[in-house]
Amino acid sequence: MGDGAKPKLTVMGQSSAAGGDFGRVRIMGQAVVKGPLTCEHLRVMGELEARADVSAEAATIMGQATCRGDVTAAKLQVMGALECDGHLSAGVLKTAGEVVVRGNCGADRALIRGALTVEGLFSADEARFRLHGPCRVREMGMGRLTVELPRYLWKSSMRRHGTLEADVIEADEVHLVHTRARVVRAQVVRLGPGCEIECVEYGQSYDAHPDAKVGRVIDAGRPE
Repeated sequence: MGDGAKPKLTVMGQSSAAGGDFGRVRIMGQAVVKGPLTCEHLRVMGELEARADVSAEAATIMGQATCRGDVTAAKLQVMGALECDGHLSAGVLKTAGEVVVRGNCGADRALIRGALTVEGLFSADEARFRLHGPCRVREMGMGRLTVELPRYLWKSSMRRHGTLEADVIEADEVHLVHTRARVVRAQVVRLGPGCEIECVEYGQSYDAHPDAKVGRVIDAGRPE
């Protein structure tokens, strides 16, 4: 069903809406949506306060969005700020701003280039973190997890980067730098500089940079 079959919602100034099912939703000013919001395309360039669930095929947050319920999108791009009190679920998640999720966060593929806080579980088939900002996740369940430093064009003495902090990281394969975790559990573990891991459990292979600090290493693939 195309956009022409559904109404459009555009907020230029300050307004409130009951919610509903829309084609395109554009928030240029300040909007309060009191009920569940479903749309094909959501673009927030101003401020959105959604007091119930938000669902979109494609959503772009360039301003500030606060969602009291769950957020679901096939494709979600955050260049501003998003605060989700419930769970966040996306097919493709790309962030370059600040994202806070009080519940769980799930994605097929994720590229995190800003600040991220997930108070629950962050799960993804494939996730890449470029540490432009601080990232704090309680627990991670990944297929493949890559954490790398930002790619800056200017000289190295001016570079700044964040750190990924997690209680538990479980994955098939992890490639980490500047990551602090209590437990890292994966088949393939590669630790680069700046890592501080209390315990590593690996099934197939393990490699650590000389600057990585690891408390204990367990070869879980070795028979008793």
